[in-house]
Amino acid sequence: MSDFWNVFNERGALLAIFGAMGGAVRSATLKTTWREGLRVIFIGAATAFGVGVLSPILLKPWIGDLPEGMAGALGTLCAAAFMVGLVAVTMIERFLSGKDLTTGKDDD
Repeated sequence: MSDFWNVFNERGALLAIFGAMGGAVRSATLKTTWREGLRVIFIGAATAFGVGVLSPILLKPWIGDLPEGMAGALGTLCAAAFMVGLVAVTMIERFLSGKDLTTGKDDD
């Protein structure tokens, strides 16, 4: 049972919350329907939780290199989780359609 709590701890909850907030901002910005909004918020939270501490590495093409020791800081992780929640739906849709994640162009 302790292994369960090692995965679902406070840091994981914070990452999921910030991912959900990123999804909510995307949904509000694009003025989606409430159903689409719930989908985007759920995907943002689940993706931010699942990616976890790898968020700064995943976002490296967009945010660049971080200073030494900053990748594991809670503030950096929460900011990266927010950004993952913000772009998760777009990245997943591009991946499933076979487009490049950074440019959005078709992979040939």
